[in-house]
Formats: sequence, C-alpha cells, structure tokens
Amino acid sequence: NSKHFEYNQTSNISIFRDDVNATEGFDNILTDKLTVYFTKDKKLSKLIADGNVRFKVKDKNSTYEGTSKKLSYEATKEIFIFEGDVHIKKLEDNQELFGQKVVINKKDGTANVVGKKNKPLKFIIKVN
Repeated sequence: NSKHFEYNQTSNISIFRDDVNATEGFDNILTDKLTVYFTKDKKLSKLIADGNVRFKVKDKNSTYEGTSKKLSYEATKEIFIFEGDVHIKKLEDNQELFGQKVVINKKDGTANVVGKKNKPLKFIIKVN
C-alpha cells in the first residue's frame, strides 16, 4: 500500500512513495519510499526502503523489529541490510542492538553489526 506508485516496464522497477506499507508473508516494512527491482521474468530481485524505515522481519530462528534510515533486501541471497541509526530488538529474548549497519541472513540466521565511525555499537542482552 502507498499513496503514490510508479512503474517502469523497461527497467522492471516499481517505486512506491508516501505511507508505504509492504508485507510479504510475516515480514512487514513501513517507509517513506520503497523501490522494488524485478528480474526479467518478474521475480523479486531486491528492494530498497528509504526514509523513516520501520520493520518486523523473521529469519529461520528469530523475529526482529526496529527502525533504520535505509533497508535493503537481496531476495536471491535472503539478506536484509539495515543502515543508518539502526535499532533492532529481537522479540524472543528482548535483546537489543544499536549500530550504523546490520546485516541479517534469513537463510542461516546470522547477523553482522557495525558501529558508527566514532561510536561503538551497543548490544543489550537480558540475562536471568
């Protein structure tokens, strides 16, 4: 869903703007702008969400929700890349992380986190 939509048939790119709400299965992305890239046979190649990104996504083991300035999803590799003031909460155990860039691999359930240039990343683990 969005308030504005553009499609370029030659380049197989769709652009959604203003109050974008995109859902596939469990995954949900809310953003100002979503650019969707398709292969020649109309399969999802990648998507890029820009501006006020809020998300709830799931990998094979965990559910994450949070915010970032930008989100990219590479469909063939099943990789989410969150960039810019990233804050992610893992819902199963309330772990939180803050960083500049976070990469989550949906296939194998791994994550890679990068802090800001002059500020380290922050990771909060709740223990009993």
